[in-house]
Amino acid sequence: MSASSDMPSTWSHAAVDRVRELGSIGAAQAANVFAQLVGRTIRMQVPLVRGRSTRPLAHELKAWDTGIFFEVEGGLGGLVAVFFSVRSRDNLLRLLLGERSAVEEPIPEEKEEAMAALRREEESALREVGNILASSVVSAIADVLGTRVLPSIPTLAAEGAGSVLQSLVAARGGDAGLRIETEIFDSDEELRCLVVLVPDRA
Repeated sequence: MSASSDMPSTWSHAAVDRVRELGSIGAAQAANVFAQLVGRTIRMQVPLVRGRSTRPLAHELKAWDTGIFFEVEGGLGGLVAVFFSVRSRDNLLRLLLGERSAVEEPIPEEKEEAMAALRREEESALREVGNILASSVVSAIADVLGTRVLPSIPTLAAEGAGSVLQSLVAARGGDAGLRIETEIFDSDEELRCLVVLVPDRA
């Protein structure tokens, strides 16, 4: 699979191939870990190389509303993100937390408190899943590079995840000129996850 024609000149074909291979290795490890986490067979698509686009990331990633983001220091540097669509996110939360019926009939004050507690529980679960998957990506890449690579504390965006990624890239002084996207999913496609690597360098 070739790189986009909009690829910045600072990225040689060899560098793009190297980063794509690292992204593939990282995503494969994430797929294995995700399979263990959810108890299902998880498949992986061929990684896609995305170049600079005139469209904002919020548009390009609009199907992936929820994201967990990590800044990475060491190795290639950059960002690792794990995205879920609304449907996949909700399916994952049902699988991890079960059907949640405890807040069906309480009085309004209690319902508000229960819903707030539920949101905290869901956010914690999503951060934990994102942390597990991103850490597996980072660990696999670090093993190949033979260097230490450290992910940051996760940032969760429950909606508008593409815009958040754009902001994080800009804050690092980058422009998302190159990113590697890999979808991992179960056989029924109830659980779909997009693993994104945005390296600072090759």
